[in-house]
Amino acid sequence: MKRNYYFVRTPLQYLNALEAKNNALFKAKEHHLILLSDFHRTISQLEEIVEKRHWSSINYPWEAFSKSKNNPFFNALNVFKRKLRLDTILSKINATDSIFWGNIHTNWFFYLCKKTASTIYILDDGFVTINTLKKVDLKEIKATLLSSKVGKIERFILKINYEIDWDKLYFFTNFNTDSNVQKTIIHDYSFLSQQFKLTNLTKSIYFIGQPLIFQRMMKKEVYISLVESIFKYYKAKGLNCFYVPHRSTTIDYIPNHWQTKTFNKPIESILFDEEIEKPQLFASFYSSALYNIAMMDKNSLFKFDYWQFDKKDLLDVPIEKINEALRFVQSQARENVTIRHKSLVDA
Repeated sequence: MKRNYYFVRTPLQYLNALEAKNNALFKAKEHHLILLSDFHRTISQLEEIVEKRHWSSINYPWEAFSKSKNNPFFNALNVFKRKLRLDTILSKINATDSIFWGNIHTNWFFYLCKKTASTIYILDDGFVTINTLKKVDLKEIKATLLSSKVGKIERFILKINYEIDWDKLYFFTNFNTDSNVQKTIIHDYSFLSQQFKLTNLTKSIYFIGQPLIFQRMMKKEVYISLVESIFKYYKAKGLNCFYVPHRSTTIDYIPNHWQTKTFNKPIESILFDEEIEKPQLFASFYSSALYNIAMMDKNSLFKFDYWQFDKKDLLDVPIEKINEALRFVQSQARENVTIRHKSLVDA
């Protein structure tokens, strides 16, 4: 009896797991969902969108660690506890079962590779997937993971060697680029697009916020100035502007005069809720949410604007990876998708 196991940590990973679960290629007798997140806001969003009817079982093995203290002793203890709980699940998985995993840029992924003989399918986790499909730099991943105390603790307890058995690894993705070097299974959100609930569109724009300040990629004053200019551009066109904060940031990051829309769910999933008003236009900087919504919007009901900034607007972050994502979007040549440079509003 074939079983599928879906390990996810973010709402987007969950949506892609749901897409995979309903893909004809992955038929199985049982579909088990394991939600590995321990961040309370993420858990709250997952609880909002997860439906029991889709799954044979649902497990939150790491939920208890959402209130853990942040110090070396408790970090080490919690890594050990996480390992024990994950081992309990992995011990039930046979080599003939399939595993769906959300992100290769974690120590836990390398631990999984070591512990299982099953085929592993990597679920999309946003635009970072585009660069991953072209090249997996194990040295860079290792350096990043070991740059923090928690990463070093995880490596020691999990006995990580940062190797991958490429023969058992596939990527389940909607990013179909010409230069993919990894083994891929391409999808186009055929299941989720069918869940679309149409409502009247309002004369408004939703700007999807990104955690650029929180992640120390951009100074707060630069981020706010850019969004302010973009809002001014749309207001001049008669649109009502709303800012949609990212789940990992706080409302304190933005000015009080901005109108906000907060959803206790990923922005993509508002398409499936007929009670939520929807805008004529979605905009952001390089958020993969725009791309995902456009993919689900088979009838091109919405318009989508990506706003491109310059290298000088960022802190010590390589802008090439951001531009790579925008080049991919541009290559799709969709009439309702536009890439606009910030110079349009700076003039």
